[in-house]
Amino acid sequence: MITPARITLSIALACALIGCKSGGGSSSDSGLSLSGQLSIPVNTVTDSDVNDSLATYASNNDPSTPQSIPNRVTVHGFASAVPTFAAASDSGDYERFNNDADEDDYFSVSLQAGQKITLQVVDYEGNNTGSAYKGDLDLFLLSPLNVEIQSSQLYSEFEEIPVAIDGEYLINVRAYSGISKYVLRIQPADTSITSTANSKGFAPFVLDQAVVQWKDNSSAANAKALSGIKASAETHSRALGTTRLNADHYSSEYPAKVKMARIQAAALTPLQAFNPELARARQTLIDIKRLNEREDVEFAEPNYIRHALRTPNDPLYRNQYHYNDINLPQAWDITTGSRAGGGNVIVAVLDTGVFLAHPDLSNQLVSGYDFISDKTNANDGNGIDSNPDDPGDSTQRGGSSWHGTHVSGTVAAETNNNTGGAGVSWNAKIMPVRVLGIQGGESSDIIQGIRYAAGLSNNSGTVPNQKADIINMSLGSYGASTAEQNAITAARNAGVIIVAAAGNDGSSELSYPASYNGVISVSAIGPDGNIAYYSNSGSKIDVAAPGGDLTADRNADGQSDGVLSTSVNDASGARVASYYLEQGTSMATPHVAGVLALMKAVNPNLTPAQVDNALAAGELTDQSGRNNEFGYGVINAYKAVVAAQNIGGTSSSTPVLESSPNSLSLGTDDSANFIVSNANQDSTDPMITSVTDDASWLTVSSSSVDANGLGSYSVTLDRTNLIDGIYDATITVTPDSGYPLSISVTMQVGEVVSGGGMTQQYILLLDADSENEDVVAETQSDSNGNYKFTDLKPGRYIINAGSDIDVDLLICQSGETCGAYPSLGTEQIIELTDTDRANVDFVISVIGGFNSNAASVQSRPITNNNAEESNGTEEDNSKQSVHSIAN
Repeated sequence: MITPARITLSIALACALIGCKSGGGSSSDSGLSLSGQLSIPVNTVTDSDVNDSLATYASNNDPSTPQSIPNRVTVHGFASAVPTFAAASDSGDYERFNNDADEDDYFSVSLQAGQKITLQVVDYEGNNTGSAYKGDLDLFLLSPLNVEIQSSQLYSEFEEIPVAIDGEYLINVRAYSGISKYVLRIQPADTSITSTANSKGFAPFVLDQAVVQWKDNSSAANAKALSGIKASAETHSRALGTTRLNADHYSSEYPAKVKMARIQAAALTPLQAFNPELARARQTLIDIKRLNEREDVEFAEPNYIRHALRTPNDPLYRNQYHYNDINLPQAWDITTGSRAGGGNVIVAVLDTGVFLAHPDLSNQLVSGYDFISDKTNANDGNGIDSNPDDPGDSTQRGGSSWHGTHVSGTVAAETNNNTGGAGVSWNAKIMPVRVLGIQGGESSDIIQGIRYAAGLSNNSGTVPNQKADIINMSLGSYGASTAEQNAITAARNAGVIIVAAAGNDGSSELSYPASYNGVISVSAIGPDGNIAYYSNSGSKIDVAAPGGDLTADRNADGQSDGVLSTSVNDASGARVASYYLEQGTSMATPHVAGVLALMKAVNPNLTPAQVDNALAAGELTDQSGRNNEFGYGVINAYKAVVAAQNIGGTSSSTPVLESSPNSLSLGTDDSANFIVSNANQDSTDPMITSVTDDASWLTVSSSSVDANGLGSYSVTLDRTNLIDGIYDATITVTPDSGYPLSISVTMQVGEVVSGGGMTQQYILLLDADSENEDVVAETQSDSNGNYKFTDLKPGRYIINAGSDIDVDLLICQSGETCGAYPSLGTEQIIELTDTDRANVDFVISVIGGFNSNAASVQSRPITNNNAEESNGTEEDNSKQSVHSIAN
């Protein structure tokens, strides 16, 4: 867990004055060194004029020279209606806007109808983020070609604008008052997961007019009030001078039309010089917001010419590319998880608990338990109890991992309900067993959770009405425990199948519980089908599954190739259901657990030994033999379900279509091919009755097919008159028997996909053995994300990194990047003995926003640049086994 600490910036100052080798750090080479490289998820961008004077700078406050951003992007930035005046102590030398305001940020982008632009005002006045700043930002969408404007100007932490039509746009983040960081996101078309109740689509209105409902019926009182809108010194008077109002009546009986006349300022603002009509339109909206602040106004709103447009809110299944990677749709043709003979297949998720009110999980749950015995670690005010609801594993808003909720959604999110995404086993049930808290999980608590899930005696004095069929443990650390092995053996003897994550250290060292006898150890593959860069490997790996890669977008759909699943956004202080992209063996493991649930659905009597034998025989994967990266191969859901049927003597003769490849990511290519075949060798080949698609730009034709229509097909694209963006379509192959096959197609028009770009990062090295994880050393990254610590003593360390774009001397706050080795929420101890350590690489992600790609952390102020050396001692194995963390 990352805890608060404060930046001294002395390392940053030294680098600014004399330069830093290999990303900074001490120039002495008398001790050990530790180095690595930071990377950032694709399509992550930093506002080019943040407050950190050490960050790369390019002004974006003029709409004629905006910052160009891709079509699907996360931008973290900074805006201020007033100068900062060095609000953070001793930070003035580093504050770019110490004496000037950064009132406007303009971004140019091509947008498609149905996309949504969301803005999180991180340091909103009602928040308590620990930042030195508070402010209110507004969001504007400008269409220079059509001279149109849309806005979201709520007094709120969140703003949102739906895009009504395809076009070239300017996005304007404007500081209405104060100072704040922000997270700006452009969501894919038709996949918004946020409420649109408070956002307006394009709605033309009369310039320089408002419709006002007065509170007071006294014309004298209103006449006095109409002396003018009081302009704030930092914005309004500098923009258009004093605004005076003329109303057609002063009665509070019904709303009045108010005309706003302005005294023109001597100098034009950048927006006035760029487009006077857009400037008038924006100022009209700003004036209306100020009118709503007046005590004598009930409400004020634009004098609309017509109403706003609306856009649909569709499910997110099409973003779950990783399900096609394991042939899951073909398995669903056989079963969606309903148990043969009735009853439920139950998967126990031993983790941080579950957000029980999540709409994609609430109907999927059976009773569970909270086994976290330490009250401080539990973060819910008590020890063990019957409530496995996850209160969060961080004390900072937006900082919790919601790890168990994400894992549970992959196993069995409610599916086909027009909400969010899909789960692997639609009809399985989740038993939430809470064993991980703020400080991770104690071995003794995990043992009790295992025993409870298996229906064995435990310290709660109770057992579930029905034991779990499968236990999913996306957690682990190094160091074996006899007590844990005994609990797992007891659960397996009770008929429970147990799967666990192999770990995210990129190591072959044995991680537990994944490496215990009787546990299916799961490694992770990336979207390219290769072992994920972070995944552990080794002699105990049994099977592989999709774990995601936030640093890649190999399917060219404009978003990081993480695993999409249920989560929580508590950036506002309240828990709100959400869906996040994550990566890790933690994400791979529930894919396997969900497939096992499908197997148990068709064969309720399936035993752990039968699963082991089928896996070793290659019946659950497409691989022959075993290796240390994939084990016996990548799980194939269809083959696994068929194998379970065969074990139970219930194999199906129904044909099942599959395609190779299972999806088409064309990027900027104009054509592609795919092959349709029958995956069920026990069935007669079906006749293909039709091959159709749902996009005008897509044409499908047969290339080389047999008499039944099985074989090769070609796809060609026509991008004529399409605006820049990423487009999705579906090809449907329909047989005369069995189920239709859906093949997703993604293609790109123009330059809309971008690699991730990071701003200045500050890296902390922490003493793992000190009580408060004291800061041992600080450094900063170079322009390529490289960093290096030198002159270190042997010891045990933890490493964190983050940006400080507002220069309040805190890193890892909402609105900024943050990372930890090997990943957020799964920090591991780095042991330096007698040799240097290199390649300590990890991902940093933006914290906050509506749909964060980041895993979860707490903000860490960087303190004590001259920290004393640690006097900590080596932990023994028993302590290592106690502090388990999520993988």
